[in-house]
Amino acid sequence: MRFFEFHVPQEWLQVYEEIATSPGTVLLLGAPDTGKSTLAHFLVYKSTEGGFRTSYIDGDLGQSILGPPTTLGMAFTSEPPANMKELEWDHLYFIGATSPAGHLLATAVGVKKLAERAIEDGAQMVVVDTTGLVAGEMGFELKFYKIELLRPRHIVAIQKEGEVEHILRGFRERKGMKLHRLCPSQGVHPRSAETRRAYRQQRFQEYFRGCARKVISLDTVEFINPELPLLTKEGIDERFNGRLLGLNDENYFTLGLGIWETFDLDSNEVSILTPLEELRGVKYLHLGHISLKVFT
Repeated sequence: MRFFEFHVPQEWLQVYEEIATSPGTVLLLGAPDTGKSTLAHFLVYKSTEGGFRTSYIDGDLGQSILGPPTTLGMAFTSEPPANMKELEWDHLYFIGATSPAGHLLATAVGVKKLAERAIEDGAQMVVVDTTGLVAGEMGFELKFYKIELLRPRHIVAIQKEGEVEHILRGFRERKGMKLHRLCPSQGVHPRSAETRRAYRQQRFQEYFRGCARKVISLDTVEFINPELPLLTKEGIDERFNGRLLGLNDENYFTLGLGIWETFDLDSNEVSILTPLEELRGVKYLHLGHISLKVFT
């Protein structure tokens, strides 16, 4: 079978057929450059084509497809997607960093919240793509406990020489959970660190292009600062200028991103740059861990 310009391995078709007999949450696991995103696209395409109400969760906050970098995203598909980048997100969850390192709990919680929302909204198939962080203690902790939280019906592991078996070991005999193992696709092209940085820059530029200056009163929203949670407004200073912001709703899903410009202590107002036209639904201002220069 050819999937657009990509030859689909027979093993992928077999895995999809097994998944389709017992639909549910499907988590993809693998190191960088093993073809997880291509496999996710294939599974979403086949699932939607097969008549399942399908949701895709983009769990790669550094190389995100759905939303801007630093976010996790979820989207439903109304028809088989020709290009995953053309999907419009239904929900975002802001982490505020481009790597889960140092933010393991937030990343796991964000994926869990998005998966729960997908199921609440009627998803029969939830395909969860993940980052390539699988090595070492950090990779184990993130992926092992993400699986514990999600309790996926299927885990699809893509590996060359058993590099995720240390994670799979804890799920080999789990009732209601099936493991599928695949080799990396030969059509995968490794991406350098420079290519990945350029991609993030491009995605940020696309997101903030045409942004406008808006003012938010800290009297009307809760300001969440994960790095200094006890900081009062008197401690806010120039170090926040240029910091990325998550503009979150009452359920802590992210409506959009902003860039912190200045803070006026007398009026208790923050000036931000954001492409969001309407801020009425913003209930929480979540300070990110990175700074951005203004994109216009």
